[in-house]
Amino acid sequence: MDVFLDTGFIVSLLIETDETENARKFFNLRTLLQAFGLRGDFYVGIKIIAKDRLGIRNPYSLREYIKKNGYNFADDFLNNMHEVFDVLEVINDVRDLKLIESIAKDYRLLPNDALIAATCKLLRNKEDSDV
Repeated sequence: MDVFLDTGFIVSLLIETDETENARKFFNLRTLLQAFGLRGDFYVGIKIIAKDRLGIRNPYSLREYIKKNGYNFADDFLNNMHEVFDVLEVINDVRDLKLIESIAKDYRLLPNDALIAATCKLLRNKEDSDV
């Protein structure tokens, strides 16, 4: 069985949050996982750490800090990313805007949630046709 994980779940694996313990229990029970959006997880995690450790709250200040000082402030996060993403297959989001819009409207979802649902739907349909 494939399990699709979004950024919120993955960030809980990488950074200590209220959901970290539950996320790690779930993650340890799975053997094959697929995930969306490495770039989203990387950015969200770096933003959270920069805010908590450095007091940086906006992207411009974060960009300037990284240009000057690098990523040393987030070494533990980056190590955790390697550990988690080494066992995940990252898939591309669907690009069918009509399908995404339809799902968003039909189920009253936020755009990113509709994108995830549309991608899952297309992958499921592909899997069914491969059988």
